[in-house]
Amino acid sequence: MSQLLAAVVGGFLAAGTGWFLQWRLEASRLKLTKSLLVTGIVDDLKSSVSLYERLIDEWEKSGTIWFTTLNELRESRQIYLKNRDWLVLVKAEDLRQRVFKYYHRSSDHINLLENQQSRKYVIQQKLNEIIRDIKLRQEGVTHKQALEQAVNAMQAEDQELVGINELIPQNIQKVRDYRDEAKELVTALQKERSV
Repeated sequence: MSQLLAAVVGGFLAAGTGWFLQWRLEASRLKLTKSLLVTGIVDDLKSSVSLYERLIDEWEKSGTIWFTTLNELRESRQIYLKNRDWLVLVKAEDLRQRVFKYYHRSSDHINLLENQQSRKYVIQQKLNEIIRDIKLRQEGVTHKQALEQAVNAMQAEDQELVGINELIPQNIQKVRDYRDEAKELVTALQKERSV
């Protein structure tokens, strides 16, 4: 009987020890996964900060939003996009929500900037085509005269272009805000990584 009792107790101890070791191993894996995720998102955000600065600099120098920079911004978010389900490993709910909202809103803003710059190109291209056509059809017309005629023919587009030219600088200011928000998230996530 004592051998049976010893075998049962030994079995329970072995099972308990196995379960405990498995639990510790799983906790260790989750901690490593969280650390790697946070490191990757921090790297994404640091890359975004430098790309925001480049976007602002390009705008200030050329008055143009470069699509290559916008595309690099989109590409700099891959770690977050591919692993956002794992963000639940971050214990601080407010931080998780801030990260989610930052990526969502900044992605929408990148799309908005691209659409505005693209529409500006389309309007300018149409204006140039009309100017060219006027110059071809009317001999002796100056560029200034052709421009005036083209603008008169494109009243709606001209108003749209005026609006876009007012909105883009405001949206560049929002890029500065996203840059600052990304810096704040880097700091907060680095603190979370150590928790």
